[in-house]
Amino acid sequence: MYLLSQPAATLSAYIENYWFLQTGAQAPFELSVNVFVDARADLIFNFGAPYTRTRIGESPHSYLDSNLDAQRSYPIKILQKGAMHVAGVRFHTAGLAPFVTPPVHRWNNRVVPIAEVFGASVRSTEQELRAAGDDLRAQAQILDAFFIGRLRPTPGQQKLHRLKAQIESEGGLSRIDELCEIGSIAIRQLDRLFRDYMGFSPKTFSRIVRFQNALLLLKRNPGCTLADVAARCGYYDQPHFVRECRTFAGVVPSEQVGYFPAGAPADFSPNLVQFVQDAGTQHGESSLRHSKERKR
Repeated sequence: MYLLSQPAATLSAYIENYWFLQTGAQAPFELSVNVFVDARADLIFNFGAPYTRTRIGESPHSYLDSNLDAQRSYPIKILQKGAMHVAGVRFHTAGLAPFVTPPVHRWNNRVVPIAEVFGASVRSTEQELRAAGDDLRAQAQILDAFFIGRLRPTPGQQKLHRLKAQIESEGGLSRIDELCEIGSIAIRQLDRLFRDYMGFSPKTFSRIVRFQNALLLLKRNPGCTLADVAARCGYYDQPHFVRECRTFAGVVPSEQVGYFPAGAPADFSPNLVQFVQDAGTQHGESSLRHSKERKR
């Protein structure tokens, strides 16, 4: 039902995975996904039922056509009912930039028609994906060909990736002056570099990295207290961690306990996925099927 495939090796630094969701017309499902903030964008080719996308605390919006769900600074809920046929592309942080014309921050917090992002030629790729039906290997090859043909990394993007890796390696605790020294650039240039190729400032990205590290800590150590999580992830105190969790997840940290599906792969994307009709589904559990196809 929900399958992952790895992109070609040439693309692996920019694209985390391709993901496919399909259900037969005779067995419609209801899918609910809570998507937390992680600075990544998703490209969605939707050939099935429309879905609703809701910013936590606001009214839902319905989408039928394919689109780019760009990098966000707030959490969302996705709900789709009926027959599903989706081919998705999950980018790494800053992974969208080598395939488009910057700045990418113009798409922050937006759902954007695919032709606005990639030009009219993407419609041919969309038609090929639709024609491939349920042949997931063929769909992955179509996506590989499209992105390899568009791949144009620049020196600015390469510098951004080095600085991004520095922030990630230090758990979001890197100092701005240290990043400027590593990149041999001024503060204003650093900020523009991140906004052009990632969409967010280095400070905002650091907050997101710290939050994601806290989620992983909760996954690996479910008995860890909130005070321990706050201290180990570099928050000022427990209330600081609670505020950040509300901002990026839409809930308080105590609601994260038991959130990660038991037995999920180590690289399980930190979002709650539930197929509502599944018997015995509990909060934080799902019938998620994971598989990866290495490109040959």
